[in-house]
Amino acid sequence: MQHPPALAGRVGPAALLAVAVVATAAIPLAYDRWFYYWDDSAAAFTPGWRVIGQELLDGRWPALVPEMWAGGNVTAEALYGIYNPVLLAAAVVIALIPNLAVGITLVKVFFLAVLAVGTYVLARQFGASRPMAFTAGYAMPFATYTLYFDASSWASGLVAFAWIPHVFWSVRASAHGRINPLWAILFSALALTTGNPYGAVGVVVVYLAVAVELLRLRGVRALTAMVVTGLSALLMSIVVYLPLAFTTGVSVRTATGVTNDGMLRPGLGDVLDLSNPTRLPMIESFGDPFLTMPVGYLAWFVVPLLPWMRWRTLRTSLTAASSLVVFFAVYAVLLLGPSQLWLFRWPLRLLEYAQLPVIVVVAVVLSAGLERDRLRLRFSLTGLLVACQFYTAWSSVPEDLGYHATALGVVAVLTALVLIVRAADARIHAAVFAAGTAAILALQTTLWFPGNYTVTPWFFPRQASFTADRFADRYVGNTFAVADTENIPLDQPRSQWGDLVFGNQWQAAGVDAVNSYAGISYADFVDSLCLNYYGGVQCSDAVARLERTAPGTGVSWIDALRLETIVVQNSGPYGGPRAFDGLSSTDWTVTDGPIVTIARRTTALAFPDGRVSATTTGLDVQDDVTTSATRERLRYSGSGAVTFALLAWPGWSATIDGRPVEVDATPGGLLQIDLPAAAESGSTVDLTYTPPGQSLGVGAAVAGVALALAHSVLWSVRRRRAAPEPRPEAIHTATP
Repeated sequence: MQHPPALAGRVGPAALLAVAVVATAAIPLAYDRWFYYWDDSAAAFTPGWRVIGQELLDGRWPALVPEMWAGGNVTAEALYGIYNPVLLAAAVVIALIPNLAVGITLVKVFFLAVLAVGTYVLARQFGASRPMAFTAGYAMPFATYTLYFDASSWASGLVAFAWIPHVFWSVRASAHGRINPLWAILFSALALTTGNPYGAVGVVVVYLAVAVELLRLRGVRALTAMVVTGLSALLMSIVVYLPLAFTTGVSVRTATGVTNDGMLRPGLGDVLDLSNPTRLPMIESFGDPFLTMPVGYLAWFVVPLLPWMRWRTLRTSLTAASSLVVFFAVYAVLLLGPSQLWLFRWPLRLLEYAQLPVIVVVAVVLSAGLERDRLRLRFSLTGLLVACQFYTAWSSVPEDLGYHATALGVVAVLTALVLIVRAADARIHAAVFAAGTAAILALQTTLWFPGNYTVTPWFFPRQASFTADRFADRYVGNTFAVADTENIPLDQPRSQWGDLVFGNQWQAAGVDAVNSYAGISYADFVDSLCLNYYGGVQCSDAVARLERTAPGTGVSWIDALRLETIVVQNSGPYGGPRAFDGLSSTDWTVTDGPIVTIARRTTALAFPDGRVSATTTGLDVQDDVTTSATRERLRYSGSGAVTFALLAWPGWSATIDGRPVEVDATPGGLLQIDLPAAAESGSTVDLTYTPPGQSLGVGAAVAGVALALAHSVLWSVRRRRAAPEPRPEAIHTATP
């Protein structure tokens, strides 16, 4: 009869924490309904996941979405996490909800709760009391970097980081034999299959940190089980990264080496500025010498209470917790490193990883209560620390004196309240900590810093039907938008969304646009057409480029891409209606509007059910049919080169009457096949896309699952055999 209360004691606080975080996460929406629909979340992830969700709901596996062109290699992009079951469910949720902002907000709030609960469990594992573990879990999701960059803007970062505390506590508990290793494998695989490289590094650092702890406490033999656990998770997840590795040869993500241009690279003072709610750090960002939010802020109570914490408790509480120290040390080194290290850039992204062990240590120390002696000295030190926070914030941006003064007053009052009740129950302290966290969050997100204006807010329409209704009849077939955000009039920041969008918003609205958000991109293709990462066109002669011959095809880019609609932004340097002077009036109609000029093809394309766009003399294509996003079949006679309106991603393969034939790429990146002489009755070409490395990855995943199950069963058997038999005198027989 003791099991239900014990279970409630373990699960209850975590469930309450999750509910509290979900409720608190709604505070930023009181001022800005776009808060979680910002920057890459609006341009890439939300519409991208919507497309993936729609594909899944239609019964198709979204390995490749050719209509998204440079951004359509969903598998190689990795960040969409199509091998992660939780992210697939999130994509379906976003596809089912008409309001894109609501859909992504629900997904992000869920992961904020996941992060909070993981931090709570991790703090408990290291010895924090329930109230202080609750405090740590409640504070971590609302640390400024996590909230403004990951939760607001870079969704993939939030998804990956949310699993790291769970990886940490489960790997550590499994390594010490306290839980079945299947839990550690599950959480490790969930973090790895998000596709975020920083999450993958986080998993590696966790295993490294726990390995150091095991070596210190139990010796080399103890590492065996943890190595098997890590290997299982790695084998289950390698399928995520192989397509990316095999695609780098054609992508723009080929930068290597070590450089330092200062981009998003924090200084030591920024890292230590843990409790300053208004200091804007002078960190180089996207064209600005400073950030628009206090990115170093973790929790208001950390620095003011430093003189009151019982640090000597660390000698016993963290004696066996060297893994926490190693985890922090690794990230402290990386965080203060150069702006680019190999393929990893912008070390500010690592700030939350370094803050995680800090908030856990604070929770452990606060669990011992606050000091009650030398009151005058401690009050003086606290006052000095709070005053220093005010000075550094004011000296950074003196114009915001009102904000800084308000923050000074709020933090001072909250700190005084904690010290007044310092002898009270820990639950009272936790309530004050939580209330202060919510109050600071409300001030930051509704008054002081309502959005992360270091990056692009976009303010795209939230209702998917808004753009779909305006684009469906106007932008037919393959569409190319000659436009860029730099050309939007400053006094009309949202005036063009009824005619133009950027990133993956095109595809979410049902338009087969060549423009899309491309994380890895296809280098030759985007260079030829002057496309940037969010699908903007940066060359003033863009339409003239389309009219030129696509290298290796013998036809214009317009025909090589099978374009049926071309949209030109009138406010840009592209020429407006005059840009289409070179188009044949018999094949195209041009419509001029206040925002855009639209050219529509009036003659039918050959092979309306296929993607063939060019052939050489001597080759006669008799039939061409696209059977799916990753399959195409054509029949031909004669011989010669055939070009498809497809990008030649690694992974495409072809057979002619069952015999393999080489697949090539034009200088502009289009898929091309040199067809040998056909049989007398004609030959059949079958074109198929399979993510490169998929066979190896799936095989590894199967092996990983088998190894994980075997490891789990072996652990259970050994655990059962090691359990002591109950003594006869300990066995009681119930009396009727």
